[in-house]
Amino acid sequence: MCQASFFISPVVVCTGTHNGLSMSGNSEIQYNLMKERYNNCNIVMGNIEVNMMEHTRDLSFLQSIKEVTGYVLIAVNQFSRLPLDNLRLIRGTTLYEDRYALAVMLNYQKYGQHGLQELGLTTLTEILEGGVKIIQNKYLSYAPQVNWLDIVKDTSAHILIEDNGPEKPCNEACQDVPCWGPESNSCQTLTKTICAPQCNSRCFGRNPNECCHIECAGGCKGSLDTDCFVSLKL
Repeated sequence: MCQASFFISPVVVCTGTHNGLSMSGNSEIQYNLMKERYNNCNIVMGNIEVNMMEHTRDLSFLQSIKEVTGYVLIAVNQFSRLPLDNLRLIRGTTLYEDRYALAVMLNYQKYGQHGLQELGLTTLTEILEGGVKIIQNKYLSYAPQVNWLDIVKDTSAHILIEDNGPEKPCNEACQDVPCWGPESNSCQTLTKTICAPQCNSRCFGRNPNECCHIECAGGCKGSLDTDCFVSLKL
């Protein structure tokens, strides 16, 4: 009799950085260090800092990241889209400027036409601690549309969105739901502001029996603790 076997891919943990806006060497050295650090990484223990990258850089290696324990800083870059498509949770155990779990600033070419147009954080559903700062991104048109109050756990967290690109409409597929970009698959997934009053945290639907377990972070696919997308505990 054949016995079924199941292979569970191991979770890859890597160490983040704490450099702020400073750089280690020139742009080429910085890029290679970042690629070596984050390639195939799932959980970043610490912060992600992506700074001063040209528009030609391939940052697809960031797509494997699902969780960051510290903050995410994206500053002074020229690429058009941030490929953190699978990042679901920012814990905010350390904060940028002691206030922000997500900071996106000055991402455009000073004398040119390149710059950040889409955040690409289509899976991000929760920030446990800290606020959001998205300022002076000349071509970023979709940051204001995102419902940040659905993402931050702390309703008093500081949210600063200003001096970005002109606001553009969401895809009609999103209907009355906010969006991260113009595509039909860029509609924001809401897991907090749509919940019934009976829910203590997140939910997977609007009905009273569609609440996530209290141990869940970032949403869930059912009401059991085994249905959490991410565990609230690190």
